[in-house]
Amino acid sequence: MQPHLIKKPYHPVVLDILQRHRARAVLDAPCGHGWLGHEFARRQPDLQIDGLGLWEYPVEVPVYGMVREQDLDEPLPKLPREYDAVVCCEAIHLLTNPGSALKGFRDVLRPGGKLIVTTPNTWHVRSRGQFFLRGFHSGFSPMYGKKRGDYITHFPFSFPQLHLVLTTSGFRQIELHEVDEPKPKRHVERLLGWPGETYCRRKAAHAADADEARYWEQAGSPQSMYGRWLVVSAER
Repeated sequence: MQPHLIKKPYHPVVLDILQRHRARAVLDAPCGHGWLGHEFARRQPDLQIDGLGLWEYPVEVPVYGMVREQDLDEPLPKLPREYDAVVCCEAIHLLTNPGSALKGFRDVLRPGGKLIVTTPNTWHVRSRGQFFLRGFHSGFSPMYGKKRGDYITHFPFSFPQLHLVLTTSGFRQIELHEVDEPKPKRHVERLLGWPGETYCRRKAAHAADADEARYWEQAGSPQSMYGRWLVVSAER
């Protein structure tokens, strides 16, 4: 396997969601070097997959039915089909206007279609400690001197913040998925994260309905409190 296609811990989670959703037409935005297309070319060659690229493209473009350059901060163009699923991996925190991208993703999904978003989790205890000591989260250091095309992080997401953005963009059935990684990574994190876990449990116990309880259960889960990644799905 080529180096840029080496699997990240969230890759199998994304694949599992797509397979359980029985997606037949998928938009990969941004498609990067095409890890998703290559995986499905091997597992499910009849899948229709299109890609939108920011600055890089799949190394074998024929894996994708269509690949075009697209600034995800701008409205999406007319695309060739409605999609069963849209996958947005490791990009929403790089956008200056994530709400515009989410609206575009919702517009190209069929009713009941699935959006899958992955992004670094800035709620884990080490990241919150760095914010307390330095004023910025892990991976979100000041970007002074960076220019367009560089790796520039704009918005540090936690599960509650991502849930809010998805809800206000018209999505429902928002679910945080488990990633196979140590949670917590260090024992001291459990001690430091205990107040947050306790707060979320208390909010869940006094929730007005099942939806609110589910929100607080997910917000206080080990993946939300201690995981390094967020993998969140939502439905149109």
